[in-house]
Amino acid sequence: MRGTDLERVLEIAEGLREAPHWTAGAYHAAMDVGSVPQRVALVAECDSGRDWESREISAETSPQGLKPNRVPQEFVGTAEAVPFQSEPIERAGWVVVGFVVAAIVAGEAELETIAVGEAEQRRGVGGRLLESLVEELRDQQVRNVNLEVRASNRRAIGFYGTHGFKESGRRKRYYADPEEDAVLMRLALS
Repeated sequence: MRGTDLERVLEIAEGLREAPHWTAGAYHAAMDVGSVPQRVALVAECDSGRDWESREISAETSPQGLKPNRVPQEFVGTAEAVPFQSEPIERAGWVVVGFVVAAIVAGEAELETIAVGEAEQRRGVGGRLLESLVEELRDQQVRNVNLEVRASNRRAIGFYGTHGFKESGRRKRYYADPEEDAVLMRLALS
């Protein structure tokens, strides 16, 4: 995720009732390579709804804060993986369709948010974002990924379960408006 993605990221989040509605400043902090806690922020992009790409910026990288794009083959489609660049590459016609942010503290990660634009949902974008996040976290020696989700959000609980997360506990009345429990889930990476 980079600054030029921010407008679209905010648009996606605002269009989804279940997504956290962070301020622009919170997303800027997530993209800051020197932030504490360290964060991994990824976006999924598409070209005419066919080709997917995952791009990332994280603290454990070059002085410019950019990593080589490690695009899994299934994301590439007809696009080509971009080699290491000191400046981000803009590609006409590519648009952000989803994003994920996780914080890393003491060898543990917390999945803070994952969202996919409504029109692109149920097309595998969220799963690919999650897989790319897990790959990056493994590279950074993270042992577990934790998250919390509203108990009523069965679709999200099912999604996480499909990707290996297990329920690890509950927080009673954690959410407000409406008040409800949070389901805690964990994915062991080691």
